[in-house]
Amino acid sequence: MKIESQDKRIDQLLKGSTFLIPRFQRAYSWEPDHINEFWSDIIDNLSEAYFIGSMVVYTVGRSSLAVVDGQQRLTTLTILLCSIREGFKTLNQVDLADGLQAYIEQKDRENQTVYVLQTETSFPYLQEEILKNGPAEAPYEIGREEDAIQKAFGIFNDRIAEKIDELLGNKEQTKEENVQDATEWLTRVRDTVFDLNVILVTLDNEDDAYLIFETLNTRGKDLALSDLLRNHFTKFIKPESGVDQSKLKWGKVLDTISSAPMPLDPDTFIVHSWQSRYDFVTKAKTFQKFKEAVTKKNAKAHLNRLLSDSELWRSIFDTDYRWSKTEKDVARSLAAMRTFKVVQPTPGILSLIRAYDDGIIKYKVLRNALSNIEKFHFSFNAVTSSRSSGGISGMYSSLGRQIYAASDSNEVGKAISSLVEKLREREVPTSEFDVGFEQIIYTKSHSSQKALVQYILKRIALFEGQPYIGETDDLTIEHLLPQSSAKNGEPDELIGQLGNLLLVDSKTNEMLSTNDFKQKKNILKERGYKLPEMLEEVDVLDSDTISLNTMRLAELARTKIWKI
Repeated sequence: MKIESQDKRIDQLLKGSTFLIPRFQRAYSWEPDHINEFWSDIIDNLSEAYFIGSMVVYTVGRSSLAVVDGQQRLTTLTILLCSIREGFKTLNQVDLADGLQAYIEQKDRENQTVYVLQTETSFPYLQEEILKNGPAEAPYEIGREEDAIQKAFGIFNDRIAEKIDELLGNKEQTKEENVQDATEWLTRVRDTVFDLNVILVTLDNEDDAYLIFETLNTRGKDLALSDLLRNHFTKFIKPESGVDQSKLKWGKVLDTISSAPMPLDPDTFIVHSWQSRYDFVTKAKTFQKFKEAVTKKNAKAHLNRLLSDSELWRSIFDTDYRWSKTEKDVARSLAAMRTFKVVQPTPGILSLIRAYDDGIIKYKVLRNALSNIEKFHFSFNAVTSSRSSGGISGMYSSLGRQIYAASDSNEVGKAISSLVEKLREREVPTSEFDVGFEQIIYTKSHSSQKALVQYILKRIALFEGQPYIGETDDLTIEHLLPQSSAKNGEPDELIGQLGNLLLVDSKTNEMLSTNDFKQKKNILKERGYKLPEMLEEVDVLDSDTISLNTMRLAELARTKIWKI
């Protein structure tokens, strides 16, 4: 492997070569914070040269270099130069703007104009809206990368415009003097950018680039697992007839995950997908596992599996995605585990949903399996916050592998039955459950468990046949002993207990207001609600009655509703 290393100023870097962003590189992703910090560094060091890091490239043809490492900085620098160009144009400094454009685009051997920075993923937006010294002509769409580029360009434009306006607004000088000051300042900014130093590391070919790319980024640089894996697929799956299947399919994987209404991590998806099929492995070792398993012969099959898995995995967290009204029980169980903030079961659940999606198991089998998983984690995590030594995660990964290897529904059934037995063996002791249940509270000042409380009250109401009035989404949590009782010395730990709470529709909630308990009972009865016998028998609600009702609910939850 031949490697050359040179110190380069940015102006030297941009003259004589064009830079390509290869397929395996990630899209431009700098956030506004990064842009503002970069701008501050430039302004704080005006007219001073300083080092901004290294760039790793490999040669492509006579005068083109493909960027292996450093494309985020190079793209940001190019966007900033374009903003400076626009600043010169606002000052009517046409020669300075055109002179700067000579570093953004240049003539090739055929005297055709080419941009110094060339990228596929943001084409044609970057070229038309940013690099071009004139109005855009080609149509384009705004995606995630284009949005990041647009924001960076906008921030640089705003910072430059603010300073120019400040200098042009100096009333102690003539207009011409102000223009001269603004031009001199912007020229200093340009020269500071041009004088920035990088170390340019040049390789001979693409194969060496892939190796360096992985070496750099598996030693803790700035690439995520998803970036490394995309690179690995790109190495084996080449474009055919102008269609880059690797790029398209990987983009679909990321789009499926990123378009969910809640934040989902592509790296976590990759780990879960692997665990659901092959073996239990940590995130740090997942890429090495993929690297050993994915070859030129099977790369397409592996990528297709990740593509199909991405939709199933998203549906575990986004229960409005893919699940129909006839599958509401499954969606409800999945939503419950999100309420519990539980992720350990995900590899096993992914394999279960995959088996259902492939027609290997029936809906009833999937529903019952997820119901048992939900019941276990309600007790284990939501109520008692029990900790696992790692066996729980391994257990679900094992379930995933067994289902993936199963040839028919009988084998899947055996794997599920084995899981259920293991869950029963880990059943939370009665005393621990009751103590944890009593500590689940909701008041205005203790609202962190609101979603969990709503979940519990809904399940209890359904089990007890509570006749809802109105839509369930409109139900609110009613404190039978009002929260205002805290002013009389009643602690939140008592007022917020489940034994003092009831789900009611918003109209009933308004009618109840802060009435005493006897009045509330009458209103609830008139509205069609039912109260347990121990509450029906009293007209004054005290701490003993609330505690007894909480323990009643705890026993009902433990022995009936959430019993595996």
